[in-house]
Amino acid sequence: MQHPGDDTTLAAKLAQAQARLSAGDLREASVLTLELSRNFPADARPWTLMGSVHLRANRPDLAAVCLGRALACAPDDAAAVMRHGQCLARLGRRSEALAAAAAAARLPLATAALLDGLATLYTHCDEPTLALPFYQQAVAAAPGNTAYRYNLATAQRMVGELAAAEASLDQVIAAKPDDYAAWYTRADLRAQTPERNHVGALRSLLAHGVPDQSAQIMLRFALAKELEDLGEYAESFGQLKLGCDLQRAAMNYDVTGDVATIERIIATHDAAALAHGRGHDNAEAIFVTGLPRSGTTLVESILASHSDVQAAGELQAFPQACMGAVQELAGRHVPKLDFVERALELEPRDLGERYIAATRPQTGMSRRFIDKLPLNYLYAGLIRRALPRARIVAVVREPMDSCYAMYKTLFAGAYPFSYDLHDLGRYYRAWQQLMRHWQAVLGDAFMVVRYEDLVADQETVTRRILAHCGLSWQQACLDFHARTGAVTTASAVQVRRPLYRTSVGKWRHYEVQLQPLARYLSAPP
Repeated sequence: MQHPGDDTTLAAKLAQAQARLSAGDLREASVLTLELSRNFPADARPWTLMGSVHLRANRPDLAAVCLGRALACAPDDAAAVMRHGQCLARLGRRSEALAAAAAAARLPLATAALLDGLATLYTHCDEPTLALPFYQQAVAAAPGNTAYRYNLATAQRMVGELAAAEASLDQVIAAKPDDYAAWYTRADLRAQTPERNHVGALRSLLAHGVPDQSAQIMLRFALAKELEDLGEYAESFGQLKLGCDLQRAAMNYDVTGDVATIERIIATHDAAALAHGRGHDNAEAIFVTGLPRSGTTLVESILASHSDVQAAGELQAFPQACMGAVQELAGRHVPKLDFVERALELEPRDLGERYIAATRPQTGMSRRFIDKLPLNYLYAGLIRRALPRARIVAVVREPMDSCYAMYKTLFAGAYPFSYDLHDLGRYYRAWQQLMRHWQAVLGDAFMVVRYEDLVADQETVTRRILAHCGLSWQQACLDFHARTGAVTTASAVQVRRPLYRTSVGKWRHYEVQLQPLARYLSAPP
């Protein structure tokens, strides 16, 4: 073993390993960092670099172990604490990631980079309110850094400071016109008007050419949105389709796999299977689920305006609890179709307890909490089995409006079926069948709320939702838009407004262009 004090050798080997990592040679980088960690086990640097190798290889579980070892070597290194916290957040271990953020906040943060890093960790834990002051400090310390100012704008957007967010993005774009994410984010902050819009500038950017595909996608989505605001529907859809086609072409995705998974759930998660075992006796959780852009954030905001309810955000806790438990049971990674059946072998009470524990300490601050992860519609049967006293609210929307709303949204690494009208039609049909299945087998725990009914008669439907969740009537639930809590989803701007009906029937502006989708949705069940 080399002498631990031989820092010259260590530095040279670290540089060699970093060079291999930068070159994409993960195998050699892994060999070098493993050797260094054995020869210098008390030095944080080899463990940190090994964690980076595992993250590049998409193994955040192994990265978390390595970064934990790095942290044991350097417990007062704020950057190490934050790197470990980011890895935990990526694994869905949000309570542990929040603890890491709190620990980092107690350490000296001497640079703008550290302040921005801590704020970003809080944001990844869906806590933009806690992130905001650290972003502000980072910008004050390095006012010329446009990346820090852009991050500040995203937090301002999440907490409802929309005018401040627009001003921040204006400054970003003025200093760095090729920050295409800033153009995209700014377009969504308000309804554009003939007097105040960026259509001309967006057209000019696209006409002069942009350097890569991702930049072009963001600009076309931004231009489509602003053109729709101005009533230029034909050009809006043309730009949107160009953006969606580019996004779909960049993805390796086949909707057949997702449809098969839904069909397997329907076939196996029947009433008899879900009645097996006895779940965890806990009534805290309210699951708000549904396809994205269907009104789930609206329902969450209504419920979170109740004094007994806390909005916990889009928790990954239930899928993570299921996947972790199935993997432990099988002793290996389980493919999606097998996972559907193996999940029914889990002990319901253990699964429920694991889920509730994973939400702590964040959800222990009020009597009830909302888990608004849209994809929990895949887990509704397992939720009913593991937490029989939990309430589930499924939000549905007129099919064409629902699908068009998804089609025009650029999601961050999710919902790959939404960029092609044929994929979207096939997925939506399968999802409809799943909703009918849950209504048949889940009983009174599962409530379906139609978005159109809610915007047409807010008070009546709100009273039904509250009653379903076992909550008393509170007038504040009608004034949900006045709530000061953070919103981290794509609907962060819309829920700051009083209830409106202008989104109902919006798809009709594109009736001709959406015909491929309409053929799927109008076919008999």
